[in-house]
Amino acid sequence: MDFAMCKWIGSGIKSFPVDILSELDFNKNEKAIITIGCLGSFRLYINGRKVSDDLFQPLNTDFEKRYNMEYGGFPFDEEFRHRLYCPQYDITDYLDEGRNEIMFMLGSGFYEEYDYGTAKICWKIEIADEAGKIKTVCSDGSEKMRASFVKEADVIRGETHDYTSESEWENVKIQTAPDTRFLLQDCPADKVARKLTPKYLGNNIYDAGEVLAGYVVLKSNKKQIVKVRYGELLDKNGKLDKDHIYDQHTVYITDDKDRILFPYFTWLCFRYFEIEGDVEIVSCDVAHSDVKVNSSFECSNSTLNHLYKAYIRTQLANMHCGIPSDCPHTERRGYTGDGQLTCAAAMTQLDAQKFYKKWIGDICDCQDEKTGHIQYTAPFVQSGGGPGGWGCAIVVVPYMYYKFYGEKEIFEETFPRMYKWFSYLESHSENDLITSDLPGVWCLGDWCVPEQNRLNKLCANTIPEPFVNTYFYIKSMEYFLEIGEIIGDNSHKEEIESRIAKKKQALVKTYFSEETGDFALNEQGANAFAVDLGLGDNRTFENMINKYTQRKMYDTGIFGTDIATRVLFEKGRSDIATMLLTSEKEISFYNQIKNGATTILEYWNGVRSQCHPMFGAVTRYLFEYILGIRQAEDSVAYEKVIIEPVCMKEIPSAKGKITTQKGEISVEYNEDEIAVTIPEKINAVLKINEKEAKLKSGKNIFKKQ
Repeated sequence: MDFAMCKWIGSGIKSFPVDILSELDFNKNEKAIITIGCLGSFRLYINGRKVSDDLFQPLNTDFEKRYNMEYGGFPFDEEFRHRLYCPQYDITDYLDEGRNEIMFMLGSGFYEEYDYGTAKICWKIEIADEAGKIKTVCSDGSEKMRASFVKEADVIRGETHDYTSESEWENVKIQTAPDTRFLLQDCPADKVARKLTPKYLGNNIYDAGEVLAGYVVLKSNKKQIVKVRYGELLDKNGKLDKDHIYDQHTVYITDDKDRILFPYFTWLCFRYFEIEGDVEIVSCDVAHSDVKVNSSFECSNSTLNHLYKAYIRTQLANMHCGIPSDCPHTERRGYTGDGQLTCAAAMTQLDAQKFYKKWIGDICDCQDEKTGHIQYTAPFVQSGGGPGGWGCAIVVVPYMYYKFYGEKEIFEETFPRMYKWFSYLESHSENDLITSDLPGVWCLGDWCVPEQNRLNKLCANTIPEPFVNTYFYIKSMEYFLEIGEIIGDNSHKEEIESRIAKKKQALVKTYFSEETGDFALNEQGANAFAVDLGLGDNRTFENMINKYTQRKMYDTGIFGTDIATRVLFEKGRSDIATMLLTSEKEISFYNQIKNGATTILEYWNGVRSQCHPMFGAVTRYLFEYILGIRQAEDSVAYEKVIIEPVCMKEIPSAKGKITTQKGEISVEYNEDEIAVTIPEKINAVLKINEKEAKLKSGKNIFKKQ
């Protein structure tokens, strides 16, 4: 698709929201479809009615080339691809016979936030008559514009609306068309998913009851200035904790008309909010990408029940504009490390296929076409990360996408990009260990380890960065070999197998202790990383078991927590894995609950963000091991399923479901029986008490012996 006949229009002024007005003649026997290209953020109204309940359109992407960029104090000239997703709406029912008023509200969006340029927009309306003949009406530069009552539309910090301002209509300004690819939007947009009623706490402070992404809806009918501040926590005096506000605000300068007040171009992340002004509170609207929860989980352990609910809240709060973000307030960036880590958990519990297919495109777009470097964020924003745990998103996310949805075509573009990324890692290796990334930027291994009590106290990461980054390189190459078999491309097999062997030898040579059997002193999950690669000897896993048996809580960062938990389950120590997941000691999910958390925290100790999904990656194991719903190793899209609950001693009862492309798979067990429901066209077996039974479609009930 293209907008070759359309004019791009706007104000040409940064941070200057405008209304753009056009007219359209229409006959009631016609049908009309509008396709919109927007660099910024828009709301569309026809004859005063808002078109669609979509929010914050368009999707966030690497829109077009940016110039004169720096990164880490050095010139940044990596070459990306670019794309713009274009929403399309059937507007027939919004149009009247005769002349119609088409109005766009145009805000800054991520386009201005990340310094691409000033907001601009174009559109085309295709009108079909009864005979099927189509005429196209495009934005042509004859439109009018005026300064909007939205005076500030900062996508990160908030908005200011002035309903007392008056502006004259004037001619729009023609803008330069972007050099980008135009794609019809098929990834779900943001919508209001739930409405909450907040509780008044006193002193103008309200509690929504949970940390959420969205906004407060207010009603005013008098002249006043209404100010709202948003935060995740309260301080000891019951005021908004200043460290958890992040300058999030909305301001409304109202007239004496009935007004419904809420931000138009952004969301806020908060549990608590403070209001200055005489207003009626209508609701707290929870807003995120229109991704449905298609799972459920409940068991006899309250910590695990909370963990499931907290992860769902956190993940959804971090799904906006087609991006799985790190947090929904301070950064709002699609960190590749966070995203690859949590993608399997999200795909297990949410209807997220279209969402992640779009984000895989972002990861590909932001790979340097010259070197193969994968960015720490997709779309690219200057951020921190590491070459392994972040860069491996180019491998892990497409691989998991294929395993969940069976869409082999995803590898047509990503497979060669994986190999190109491997070349980049080789160029940043010494003695077969990955030791560097771009000059002047971080080269992280794991992150948010529990000893890290102060922000960016990097020396607390005792697990070595080259150890972690090389681990992710090896795992990615192992996935790459498997993908090669899937698509019938083994042209790099011998080379990659040789690289894997060399990298493993380097890890053993550098980090393995012949005296103890440990890797990197068995700190912060190091032995789990090694065991997952098949390295070490019997002592390596045994030492890991002994450590956590004595410690009774995690000592790991975002990657190590997931890896250690999975390795324990895979190696038959579900008792230790469950003990860590349900631990009531200091470094635990229980401790977060005890301190009032309703979402997953960024750091184990609760500093900074209260809404980061990374540690929630472990929730996939609630389904794979506690409920026991796992794919067979050679299965994709749940063609072959093994039902094998392995924690029935530690967790006496549990029930839940996931939703596959073939239907729902549910498991419920208690001390007496286990019930499993399998949809048609799935080959499933139940493994329990060292016995195996083939499952039929429908409900299967077995008495426990």
